[in-house]
Amino acid sequence: MDNLIIANIALDLFCLILSLIPIIYLVNDQRYQYKLNRYFLGISIANGTMIIGDLGDWCIRDVATQNLSIILSLLSLLFYVSSAFLLYFFAQYLVEYLKLTAKARRSFLTVAALLCAVQIFFAVLSPWTGAFFRITENGYQRGALFAISQGVPLFCYLSFTYLVILCRKKLTRRELFFFLLYIFIPLVAGVLQMFFRGIAVLNVGVTLALLLIFVNIQSERDLLMKQQEKELMESRIEIMLSQIQPHFLYNALTTISQLCDADPKQAKEAIHDFACFLRGNMDALKSKAPIPFEQELYHAENYLALEQQRFQDRLRIVYEITARDFSIPSLTLQPIVENAVRHGVLKREEGGQIIIRTEETDQAFIVRVADDGPGISNDSITGDSQSHIGIENVRSRLAILCQGTLTLQSKEGMGTIVMVVIPKEVQSE
Repeated sequence: MDNLIIANIALDLFCLILSLIPIIYLVNDQRYQYKLNRYFLGISIANGTMIIGDLGDWCIRDVATQNLSIILSLLSLLFYVSSAFLLYFFAQYLVEYLKLTAKARRSFLTVAALLCAVQIFFAVLSPWTGAFFRITENGYQRGALFAISQGVPLFCYLSFTYLVILCRKKLTRRELFFFLLYIFIPLVAGVLQMFFRGIAVLNVGVTLALLLIFVNIQSERDLLMKQQEKELMESRIEIMLSQIQPHFLYNALTTISQLCDADPKQAKEAIHDFACFLRGNMDALKSKAPIPFEQELYHAENYLALEQQRFQDRLRIVYEITARDFSIPSLTLQPIVENAVRHGVLKREEGGQIIIRTEETDQAFIVRVADDGPGISNDSITGDSQSHIGIENVRSRLAILCQGTLTLQSKEGMGTIVMVVIPKEVQSE
């Protein structure tokens, strides 16, 4: 075994060790639970298996037996299949990072999937047809269609470059620089590998580029996620505390006390509603991910049952629930409903009506909470008003946890409508 082969084996082993760094990091503390991290983990694993496949070319130079031929053929197949998965996972990572629209996402990923499928198809046929590679007594040899195996990554990397440049306004200069660096390093390494087979520059280029992404972008992304988690927890606590302020507790308990003498049966129901309401608030502190809408609706119903016991005919509730099978962040619906009660219908002496409506479209699930109260002025909608408890927290948590939106429409004297839209594509992930 000559010195050049030993050097290539050493390079591959060194790159394999380096590729384990992001894998260990993402598996530790289950960081892979984040969708973006899962794609990056897929890139890292695909890069590692690609290096393992490439080692066969350098370690098995003389194929003296049938078993060695099979082993080398399998390792070569692993190399080409892993390279396809690496490209597809990076396409997924890029699309998720750039937050493309549903239509652009589908189009780009469809093209990437087709290209990677072509790579895998010819790679799987190669042990029998010699398309990408063939195994002879002298070891691994390039096949008749080897150029396709290089053309697919080339086209993919050019597509990645186009997408990054097209969406450059969504990236900071730092992110743009390192994304382009990640694309161009493997691209240049692949071109060199195509014309100069004597040294394993491709694996070195891909691994180094992977570490650049990991150190300069992915690690910063993780810090941002941790900060967002902290803010979400603080917002949950803030909303919960706003809902169990002393005046609310006092009013609820006073109502229950009065019912104990006037209507013991209703008092028992009110105590049950009150207990369920408090339990729902406490459970919300433990919930980091969206919960079933039915659960959040039940929490809002408990709150409204307590308020109806207190205000009787002044508060009328209409439920028009046609869509139920979706998830929503905890403490989302109840703060909106509370605003409709306190700052909507109860602002009128005669009271009013609240309508809670859900519907399903092709793209999203929609929740509407409408009241026929006096409405809100434009200044209150756009300003930082403390009278609308939890609305801004709800809006930010919807955006972070499920890419949802919250809009508020109101006219003075004509009531208020709060609309929550949750994209379906997020629900299915």
